Amino acid sequence: MGLLGRQFKLERSSEDSLLLVLSTLTFTISLFCGYMEEGIGKLIALPLFGIEFHLISTPIWLLSGILCLICLQQLFYKIWTHGVWLIGVYWLTAFGTIILFVMFEEGDYIWFVVSLILIFLAIFLMYWMILEIYSLRYNIIGQVPEADREISLTDWLLSVPSFFVCTFISYYYYTKMYQDEEGWFTFGYASEGYLIFQFGVFFSGMYILYLPQNLLGEYLEFSDLDINTSYNVDETKVEQRLIDYSKNYDEGKIQATLVDLYRMANEEPEAWAQLGEFYLEWSVEEVKLFITKLENLSNENGN
Repeated sequence: MGLLGRQFKLERSSEDSLLLVLSTLTFTISLFCGYMEEGIGKLIALPLFGIEFHLISTPIWLLSGILCLICLQQLFYKIWTHGVWLIGVYWLTAFGTIILFVMFEEGDYIWFVVSLILIFLAIFLMYWMILEIYSLRYNIIGQVPEADREISLTDWLLSVPSFFVCTFISYYYYTKMYQDEEGWFTFGYASEGYLIFQFGVFFSGMYILYLPQNLLGEYLEFSDLDINTSYNVDETKVEQRLIDYSKNYDEGKIQATLVDLYRMANEEPEAWAQLGEFYLEWSVEEVKLFITKLENLSNENGN
């Protein structure tokens, strides 16, 4: 259960639907606020930094973008740490594309080389993300061999380049739109092309996050700690230990326990040597599950 689920007592499926709507809405608001050249509100200039922004549309653009990322993080909470690579791919591709098509007209080959470096870095990050997801898949299959038939990432692998392509084309249209040029395959629709491919970026990115979470999510831990399957867990053992903390609730004791558990979850040898006697025959996965349940207990009592 995420933040919205805890606040409004929603089921996970209802929370996911709400997060999907909110992420799409905030993305759309952010996109159109950033897209409007004239903006909304008074134009404010900061001569010292050479920055100009609109009093209303610029803060809305920024705030909506941040809220969109928060919604996506909550929606794809099990796979989000791997999805961070998409942010890097997006911005490297965006800056690389803008520099490429702006500086190409100027004939400045240094900037041309810089743009190619940025684009190749974006491709490298995309490749690295693919390796991360496939290593997660192999890790799961290594511990749960019967999952092999259920986890097929072929469609996902083919969809990943679409994110890069949509970003590249979108910012190509962006450069032509702000240069007032409708040539070079824009067919007179630079602004429309920018918006369409921005939505292509958004929905392809969501699919790239959705498919691994849908296929791999049931094999992952409940918390956002390191990759581990939840099959090496005796939930009864964890629940029995949790009862002791529930009966005699002490926030200070829980927070102190969590500090120790975080160290054990990170597999620090010193922590296991000092605290292992209190968690005899516990696996790292059981420690992580216990962390999640203690955090939920603390949140419930905190509310």
